[in-house]
Amino acid sequence: MTQAPDENAAMTLLAKLEEVAPDDPQELRHRALYYATVLGVRCVKLVTEYVDYCLSPSETGEKPEFKRSDLSQEVHHEAVKELLGLSIWLTMVDQLGGNVPKWLREFFLECWALADKLYPKPSSREIMQTYNTNLRVKDVCQSISSRLCYKLGLGNTKGDACLILGELLWEAGPVRADLLLFSLSQPLEVLDEDVNSLRTK
Repeated sequence: MTQAPDENAAMTLLAKLEEVAPDDPQELRHRALYYATVLGVRCVKLVTEYVDYCLSPSETGEKPEFKRSDLSQEVHHEAVKELLGLSIWLTMVDQLGGNVPKWLREFFLECWALADKLYPKPSSREIMQTYNTNLRVKDVCQSISSRLCYKLGLGNTKGDACLILGELLWEAGPVRADLLLFSLSQPLEVLDEDVNSLRTK
């Protein structure tokens, strides 16, 4: 399993972010919207990959009794929102070591607020109150995995169904860090073009 970066790596990332910190509140919000939107798309993909894994035939060819049609769109959206809310928090702690200056904390707060507009339920506040964020990051990832496995009703599909999503989430740490740096460093026009390209896919 990929490990979270050490303190030097976190400080290096933070130094890069400080170099591109937005001065204008509107620009910060614009960049937060990009980050929340693209991270949300990646969370949709992560949940989809997780469901695909759980519903795939076993090594002996047996197929789970659970059908994709048994999964309601509302529950799927709630799972994506929960993953999105925790992914924003994870970016702060697994890639930045919790060393977040005021401007960047405002960025993440804006991300949570915008995530609530993209996916209203459950609220970001409800999500963060659900989890014990005093645990180690890896333990929080496993807690998310177990909870979403239960929420999606996939517990009886695979022997490791309650664990695999946590592993995928843990390993995605560098991806979240790269996306954060991209969100804060690229021209706004590039971010807008990227979002538009996602809409046409």
